Amino acid sequence: MSEYVEARYARLRLQEARGAKEDQASKLVNELLRDLSPLGAFNAARAHALTSIRVLALSLDQSESLHLPEWEAADQATEAWCRNAYL
Repeated sequence: MSEYVEARYARLRLQEARGAKEDQASKLVNELLRDLSPLGAFNAARAHALTSIRVLALSLDQSESLHLPEWEAADQATEAWCRNAYL
């Protein structure tokens, strides 16, 4: 999968998860992490996005948190990854 397609896929799946109920959102975010290949060329934007998505997944497992900062960080990181991959 090309870098841009992978980044766009991650962005769309995060948007889908954000609109879901919390238990479904957690499932979607964890599935996204499994879908994204851990291998490949190093890309700082991709690495940052994956880290932000992992932090979000961990946050979603803690029901006492609102997760807003984690959602925002993941959204911003995947948007930056999309921009970087498109260039």
